[in-house]
Amino acid sequence: MVPLIVYGLLLSAVIGIPFAIAFGTADYETETVTTEFGNGSSYETTTTGSFTALGWIVIILGSIAAILVAAYMQAGLTTAALDIADGRQVGVGTAFKPRNVGGVLLITLLVALATSIVTCTIVGPLVVAFFAMFAVVAAVDKGFSPINAIKSSVETVRANLGPSALSYLVQYAAVMVGYIACGIGMLVGVPVASLIQVYTYRKLTGGHVAEIGQPGPAPSFPPGPPPGPPPGQPYA
Repeated sequence: MVPLIVYGLLLSAVIGIPFAIAFGTADYETETVTTEFGNGSSYETTTTGSFTALGWIVIILGSIAAILVAAYMQAGLTTAALDIADGRQVGVGTAFKPRNVGGVLLITLLVALATSIVTCTIVGPLVVAFFAMFAVVAAVDKGFSPINAIKSSVETVRANLGPSALSYLVQYAAVMVGYIACGIGMLVGVPVASLIQVYTYRKLTGGHVAEIGQPGPAPSFPPGPPPGPPPGQPYA
């Protein structure tokens, strides 16, 4: 929950502050319109405004920063989910040590571009999101390049349409339930969706998923006989 709160505050800052600056520096004009009626006149006052060059610059910079924070967050959550699948100890800091952030960012941009191309259709964006659902996991888990990660996702979904569709719907439901709960539930819904995504990808691709409560590896000892007692001390 803590990583999502931090990332949420960062996103709010990089989006809200630029818009606050843009609105604060906007040029406003007030126009009064007079309407003549049979028994008098009616006055209507309208205020219009437009962003200045500075306003547009900070909005663009804020949008770029928001994309970077979102990519970093997605890579961090995926890294934490993969560590859980590997049976590793996961702490609050795990989500802030993402792997392959650059690949995740490029995947995000490529998927957004593909979505915008087919946005004129009703189901186009959903189809793109569905077939690219495992791209980020593949990039973080196996270090694939953005193109190879997207190809891996498409091939995995095509070969497992039923399980992939079920996983997609469950992930969507987890996020939507969190959103409906005044947005606070997303602190649970988003991590759950990430875990489901990683679990499905590992299972469909023959990867490893640690069992709950699975013990870690046994401690290793150096070869040879056990060391004797310190000098001057007899054996017990």
